[in-house]
Amino acid sequence: MKTWQKVTFVTVLVVFIAASVIISFVSMARAPFEYEYQTDIGGVAGNEGWVLFGFNGNTQTKDIYIDYVRDENGNNPDESKPVSAIGRFTFNTDEYVETVYIGKDVKYIDETSFFYCKMLKSIEVDKDNQYYTSVDGVLYTKDMKTLVVYPYNKYDAHNEELETPPEEALAYTIPEGVERIASCAFYKNNILTEVKLPSTLKEIGDMAFFKCEFMSLVTLPDGLLKIGSDSFSYCQGMKQALYIPDSVKEIGDYAFYSCSNLKEFYMGAESAEGITLGENWLPKNIKKAVVNVAPEEQYGKTRAEADQINATVLAEEGGEK
Repeated sequence: MKTWQKVTFVTVLVVFIAASVIISFVSMARAPFEYEYQTDIGGVAGNEGWVLFGFNGNTQTKDIYIDYVRDENGNNPDESKPVSAIGRFTFNTDEYVETVYIGKDVKYIDETSFFYCKMLKSIEVDKDNQYYTSVDGVLYTKDMKTLVVYPYNKYDAHNEELETPPEEALAYTIPEGVERIASCAFYKNNILTEVKLPSTLKEIGDMAFFKCEFMSLVTLPDGLLKIGSDSFSYCQGMKQALYIPDSVKEIGDYAFYSCSNLKEFYMGAESAEGITLGENWLPKNIKKAVVNVAPEEQYGKTRAEADQINATVLAEEGGEK
C-alpha cells in the first residue's frame, strides 16, 4: 500500500471512530423523554400541540405513559400540557419498553413511532381517546379502519427462556372492517406463521410485513388496491404460488424482493395495463453471487389455480406450511 493510501485509510478510520464516540456520548447524554411544542403535527399547518419526539430507553423504562409532558425521567406529569402526538421513529429499535399507555389527548401517532421495538408486548389506549383504540394490545385507529402497530413481542414470544413460542403467537386474524395495514405494522416479526387478512382490506403499507421470515401462505383479498414498497420483502416462508386479485392497481418497489420460495405470481388482471408496477417488485435476489432470475407474472389467472398449486405443494411436504 502506498504512503498516501495509508494516510487516507488512517484518516478515514480516525474520523469514523471519532464520529462513533461522539454519537455514543450524545446518545448517552440524551434525556429518556424529550418533548416539544409543534404547530404542524403530521405535516398539517395549524395542528398544534405537545409532541413526544425523543426517547432514550434504559432498564427502568419498561412501562411508558404518554399522556402529559413529564420530566426527563417520565415522572411528574404536567396536566396543563397534554401530549397530542408521538413523532417519527421516537421509540426506534428500543430494547426495553414492554407496555405503552396512550392518553386521551393523543391524536397523531407517526407510523414509525414504535419501529422495531423488540420487547414491546402491548399498546393500551385510554377509552376516552377519540383517535386510537387498542384490541388485545394491538393498536388501531378509533374507527378500526387502520391497523397501526402489532407489538413485536406480543405474547412474550421472544422470551429467550421459552423453548418454543406459545401457540397463540403463531397466527393473527385481522378483524373485518380494517381497510389498511400501516407501514411497518408487522416489521420483522419472526414468530408469526400466518396472518389472515380481512375481506375489507384496501391497502398494505410500505414494509408492513418486511422480513416476516416464517409467515407462509398469504391470501390477498379481492378488493385490495395497493401493495406498498417492500411490503413483503424477505418473507422467505411464503411458498410457491401467490394470487394477486385484479382489483390491485399498484404494487410498490421491491414489494416481494427476496421472497425466494415464491415461484408463481398469478395475476387476476388480464394484462399489466392499468397497474402501476414498481421497480423490481418481483422476488429477484442474489445469493452467493448467483443471480436468481425473478419469475414472470402470469395474467388472466384465477385464485383457484393458485390454490391448487399450493395444495399440491403442501401435500408433498406432508401438510406443513
